[in-house]
Amino acid sequence: MVGSRNPSRRDDKRTRRRGTATLTACTLACTAGACLGVAAGPIQAAPAAVGAACPRWTAVLVPGTGETAPNADPTRPAGLLAPIRDGLTARFGTDISVRYLPYSAAPLGYAASKTTGVEGLRAELTGLCESTQIVLAGYSQGADAVGEVASQLGRGLGPISPERVLAVGLLSDPHRDPNTAQLGDAAPGEGIGGPREGFGQLTSRVKTVCAHGDLYCATSEQSSPVIAAIGRAFTGNPALTSQTTTGNASAGTSGLEPGSVVRQVAIVAGGLTGVAANIPAILDGLAQLPAALTAADLPRAHQIVGELNNAFNPLVRMAAQVDLHLVAQALSLAAPFDSSGTTAAAAQVVDILAQVDVARLATDIGKGQEIAWRAAEKATTGDWLGAGLGLVELVPIAADLAGLAAQALTGEQGGQLASLASNFSGDPTAGTALSELARQGGDAATFYRSGVHQRGYTDGVRHVLDYLTDSIDNTR
Repeated sequence: MVGSRNPSRRDDKRTRRRGTATLTACTLACTAGACLGVAAGPIQAAPAAVGAACPRWTAVLVPGTGETAPNADPTRPAGLLAPIRDGLTARFGTDISVRYLPYSAAPLGYAASKTTGVEGLRAELTGLCESTQIVLAGYSQGADAVGEVASQLGRGLGPISPERVLAVGLLSDPHRDPNTAQLGDAAPGEGIGGPREGFGQLTSRVKTVCAHGDLYCATSEQSSPVIAAIGRAFTGNPALTSQTTTGNASAGTSGLEPGSVVRQVAIVAGGLTGVAANIPAILDGLAQLPAALTAADLPRAHQIVGELNNAFNPLVRMAAQVDLHLVAQALSLAAPFDSSGTTAAAAQVVDILAQVDVARLATDIGKGQEIAWRAAEKATTGDWLGAGLGLVELVPIAADLAGLAAQALTGEQGGQLASLASNFSGDPTAGTALSELARQGGDAATFYRSGVHQRGYTDGVRHVLDYLTDSIDNTR
């Protein structure tokens, strides 16, 4: 009977108070160091509980991004993993203690946030009584933290003996290894951050769940090299995050989260084909417009302004949705992880485009087209004076337009951009690479619209609960 091993409620409360104190110390330590991406000293956990206060089993569950906070109540179910507590306590009663780890779980500053989860989990395990047997589970960022600690435990680097860990369940693990046993339908690919070091002695006790189409845990380096490269650059590396956020990225982009970066890269990847294809027409139009104005060639000026409006339109639409400086930096940081060279080439194009004041450019184009239309209408009615005045109005607009684009689209950078654009449009290999980049961007956009990462794990949670339950049952 399970009830014959029930501890007293009073002693159980003492144990919970000790665990909460330990966790609070961990959270403060993370806030002082790890959350800022710098090395934090070792956390001193409370002495492990012994005797009657010890539950026979302990489940530590680590929620995903945005599902908990450093000051959250560890006894309250949180996020996607909430049903696991209900299932475990229904079966094992007070013989099991179920805790939800409070940690930053922040959507920004991913690496530092995950570090608070790793340190918090290590401290929590250290504070558990020595005779309790343990099961672990995590979702998304929580799975990232649990997976890292499980890897440390299995390789003899953890705070407790790996023999005490009965089972580990990871849902949507950003470092999922396709060789790790999967629960439910097996998904292709691997975690967006690439596989971590192995689980050592815990290999047979770690199971993963990954929903089909969830790029966080099912990205292929072969089919999606750019997306995979972004993940490897921004998952679990505080130095890269710090480098990007202290560079030229605009205000409000500090503390990057891989999902946010991938979203913006996806938008750029989907639109870069059109932008690159239009670069020759943009350069040609900017070169011809001053001559048309000088010659008072109204039909030609009207035509050029219209063509420039169409050519700039993909860039204007793209820049309205993303921070081009951020995307350029992200692609540059990710380029070494992509052997295909597509990411590096895209980084060069986006970096040059980021130098353009796109909002002002769009305003100039809009005004220029409106003035050109009015002048053309006056010319068709024989009002040549009005048409000529329209041309005069167009001169400062054209000058400002040329000045805005000059730095990025002319001179040395413009030559480089024109060369890249020419390669993309004229070289079948480069053109294929750009088309492939657009495909990857489309795949990523489809993933975010689908919501599979948030809503695709109903069965997965049940699979993990069954696995943890069976693993505990085997010890009775």
